[in-house]
Amino acid sequence: MKKVTAKDFENFLANLDLKKYEKLRNIKTVEQDLPKKLNPLFLLYEKYWEERRFMDYDSFFEIYWDRNIKEICKFAKKYFYGCSLEFVQEGFKARIYRTWMSVLTQFHFQYLWEDLFGKDYPLKASAELDIKGVDSLIAFGNFRIGIQIKKISYRKEASERRFKLGRKEKQLIDKICEVPYVVIDIAELERKIESKRVKEENKKMYAKLLSFFEKYLIKFPNGFVIFKRDYLKRVKEAIESAIDSDKDKIPYDYFL
Repeated sequence: MKKVTAKDFENFLANLDLKKYEKLRNIKTVEQDLPKKLNPLFLLYEKYWEERRFMDYDSFFEIYWDRNIKEICKFAKKYFYGCSLEFVQEGFKARIYRTWMSVLTQFHFQYLWEDLFGKDYPLKASAELDIKGVDSLIAFGNFRIGIQIKKISYRKEASERRFKLGRKEKQLIDKICEVPYVVIDIAELERKIESKRVKEENKKMYAKLLSFFEKYLIKFPNGFVIFKRDYLKRVKEAIESAIDSDKDKIPYDYFL
């Protein structure tokens, strides 16, 4: 495996030109459940995690499209009969972009964990684990912790993806740790906190999110948000404190 540090990945993220993809945010024509063969997670983990090849989104999507064109045509025939291939491609590009952005955030957590604690607390990650709702699996001795990155904004509490620890799931992990990742417009949030029209209870929530963001996250000039090293140190401490607990989960609001 190619030796890559968190700093290498951070440099890659900081230099992404995200503005050229802004038009993709509002395109939501491909919203159907994708068959397993078209799930982009397999290619994402292959390129950015296993091979550790960092490429911009256009390059990634070109590989995805060329590799899956036969399956995409089958999908288009079922759901977009009569539509042009260009229309379908635009919809796929927008759909996969949202996944790409989300998973890059997970990869940053993974690279940073490897740098800080990987020697003593090894981390595993794969598309198969991700599909099951586990972004990464960390070994604390014989104790297995499943990490789940939870995207939070002031408009929406937390992403809805859930992983319930039943008998079958406990064969894979012993406890889940939800790691909140706050996505906010700092200027807008500051205006809301100062506004006389906003309820006090909402102001307190906004102030808490803003404080968390400033303490544990970094926003690059291009808009990409990454984790601070102190945040992962706090996650590690929380896991160590919870190992002997009878609770199955460290919830995301523990960190807020």
